[in-house]
Amino acid sequence: MTTTVDLDEEYRITRAALVKAGVDMTDSIDALYRDWQRWRAKPNAKSGGGVRVADPDQWWAQHLAQFRALIDPLHVAARAERVRKDRDAVRTRPQATENSAVVPIIVQPTV
Repeated sequence: MTTTVDLDEEYRITRAALVKAGVDMTDSIDALYRDWQRWRAKPNAKSGGGVRVADPDQWWAQHLAQFRALIDPLHVAARAERVRKDRDAVRTRPQATENSAVVPIIVQPTV
């Protein structure tokens, strides 16, 4: 089992790596970190969805693994490629046509 000190250190390392990689997930990791701390302090506390977490350390370790997956070289390269493609894409505005205008439909009440 992973100790609290190890998970705290892992959080700090993972968060710093997310920032360095330019992955804007710090709000998410920080919120989950606060949840983990609260559940460790109050073992019977429920999640926002009303579910009890059986093992907060295991839950947190799994989340940290998911965050680390975001900064593995394959994911970083894929995001960089997506940014490059988006930046190099030719943007055009759709041309308005006679049939593309929005025409309100008026419904007459029946008598």
